[in-house]
Amino acid sequence: MSLFKQAIKIFDRVIWKQQTPFDASVEQQKKFLNALPEPMDDIDRAYAQYRCQMMLTRRPARLLYQLGAMLLLTVYRRRFRAAAAPERAESCDAVFLFAGDRGILPDCLCEEYPALRQIEKFQEHFLLTSDDDALLSQMHCRYPTAYFFRFKCMVKLAMYRYLYEAYRPRAFIVSEEYSYTSSLLTEYCHQLGAEHINVMHGEKLFYIRDSFFRFDRCYIWNELYRDLFVSLRAEPTQFCVELPPSLRPWSANGIDKTVDYTYYLQNESEKELGRIAASLHKLQAAGYTVAVRPHPLYSDKKAVEGLFADFVIENCVAIDIKTSILRTRHVVARYSTVLYQAYLNGVSMVIDDITLPQQYQKLEEVRFFGISVPHLRLGEVLKNNSPKTA
Repeated sequence: MSLFKQAIKIFDRVIWKQQTPFDASVEQQKKFLNALPEPMDDIDRAYAQYRCQMMLTRRPARLLYQLGAMLLLTVYRRRFRAAAAPERAESCDAVFLFAGDRGILPDCLCEEYPALRQIEKFQEHFLLTSDDDALLSQMHCRYPTAYFFRFKCMVKLAMYRYLYEAYRPRAFIVSEEYSYTSSLLTEYCHQLGAEHINVMHGEKLFYIRDSFFRFDRCYIWNELYRDLFVSLRAEPTQFCVELPPSLRPWSANGIDKTVDYTYYLQNESEKELGRIAASLHKLQAAGYTVAVRPHPLYSDKKAVEGLFADFVIENCVAIDIKTSILRTRHVVARYSTVLYQAYLNGVSMVIDDITLPQQYQKLEEVRFFGISVPHLRLGEVLKNNSPKTA
């Protein structure tokens, strides 16, 4: 399966690199989104979301995905059908398919499903049974030439089937509103007698990659995100508002303010990192203590260590995000979940409008929450960078 999994990763990586919420015209996205007919059911919802994502993908890439999927579809359907069923593990109430912090789970789900098992490596095994043929055939009849759509839906369905046979959960909990397979998998979970539940884990903007989805329940951080997702034509009755433990205000007991400004990096290029370093040098020259926190997944460690050698570079393992935010007086980022965490904890938010000024100008158009609440702009801070006062 290694070649297969590598192919899926390449597909996803190429799509993400080609498109961001800041590359695509909001006007064009809305025009395309609103021109699509109302979905008839969850399968149709999945296909509508797929069409939105393909609209954001360059034509040569779309043709490549179609060709690759056309060649792989039959081959892997046979392999999944021939795969050995898993040995039955200890049954659990729910499986949480997420390779990250369990703290994004709302407390109510942990209480509702006390025997909840988090599975981080959930894309390891696949299985199809004869019971799955009807749904696969239905997709084939509806969308015979949508090979990439059908291929990825089949892969995710086979993953769910394997996990179901292994654990027999009453619910599948995920964080995948961005996947066009999600609505189809909601229908599939119903056929298995299980619920399909989504939890929000990162900042969201107006971006039709996240359109049309439906889960039995979708947990969001506040009503702003309900309005955003409904504008993207997600099914409106699925949303539940609850802050997970990872976002609830923290106690600052024992954590002193030792840093003036902490910049939280994302997936910046080396050129962009250089611009950030230049801004931070100005703050440092004015007498401020400045720290930089690399992104644990996306930051280029070597580039960060070279460009930010004059600053405090936080160790993401030794210093958790709670300590990082509470020990600084100002949280600085382009747009990030960390700004939301700072807002909830009463820490000053500074949005970087210098590194990518065109991106900052678009934040209101893509409905970034931080624009609607009190915040500072990095340009303002640097303009007024008089020596620090006590």
